[in-house]
Amino acid sequence: MTTNIRSRRAFTLIELLVVIAIIAVLIGLLLPAVQKVREAAARMSCSNNLKQLGLGLHNYHDPNGGLPGNIRPDAVSTVRVRWVTYLLPYLEQDNLYRQVSLGVNWHAQPVSFGTRLKGLECPSAPNGTVVDGAPDTTPQWTNIVANGDYAAIYGVDPRLASAGLVDQASVGFENGAVSRSQRLNFSSSFPDGLSNTLHVTESAGRPDIYRNGRLVAKANGNDRVNGGGWCRPASDIPFLTGSSADGTTFPGPAGINATNGETFAAGYPHPYYGTLGSSQIYGFHSGGVNALFADGSVRFLRQSISIRTLAAQVSRNGGETLVNE
Repeated sequence: MTTNIRSRRAFTLIELLVVIAIIAVLIGLLLPAVQKVREAAARMSCSNNLKQLGLGLHNYHDPNGGLPGNIRPDAVSTVRVRWVTYLLPYLEQDNLYRQVSLGVNWHAQPVSFGTRLKGLECPSAPNGTVVDGAPDTTPQWTNIVANGDYAAIYGVDPRLASAGLVDQASVGFENGAVSRSQRLNFSSSFPDGLSNTLHVTESAGRPDIYRNGRLVAKANGNDRVNGGGWCRPASDIPFLTGSSADGTTFPGPAGINATNGETFAAGYPHPYYGTLGSSQIYGFHSGGVNALFADGSVRFLRQSISIRTLAAQVSRNGGETLVNE
């Protein structure tokens, strides 16, 4: 009786290495595509966050006689309240708004203002562990409130005009779409036109210091961007200042994504910014940032845009001629 024995052929070492190499090549080809799809989805989600802010601002405007600003709730109050807090009921956060005391400073309400709001966080930004603190507490700057990645801009730094980088008509400490002293309204406060005026944009990663996509320093009491908490008036951009291309010198011609803000070292108030924040326009999307305009539209601003054109968009009343870039 004969027995047929079939020999089982195994992979040789060379064949196995070839298979592994092919799989590695396929992964190498697919990974960038997956990352692009993921970033496209994150950018779209970020754009939708700004769209919802725009709807909230427009819904707030008419029944309240104007836009929310970083103003005090009444004439005798010493507390300044950020526009985002006023907007909470229009962002489906009415219960949170009812917990807030407008007469108590934000850093004294860590339970309410420690609440993370996903609609104020860009999915591309490093969220989750970044928190913000107050510069005038003892000890200085303890982490107490949740962050947000969006900011309005008070105005345009006059130093940019002195350096010949922007038109003189664009500069002003309160010529942006948010105010610390008055209630702006669509009918009379935006002579440049709602579609020509930037309202809210990205200023992400704060209070950690970022430059050109890289983390330079984790925030601490001696080294940070002053701003970040979604409840803080200082989280709005004090004025468009720009920087050098490497994000280290202010003012400068780079208006987007060079840095998320000027370093706010120990000592308060700041010698130039005073009690304001030190943020600048910054996002984690490739090539630019999402921006909400006063008409409610959301557009992608490329980081290659000239600071002259950017300043004209920040200004609501400069009468500048805008150039598409």
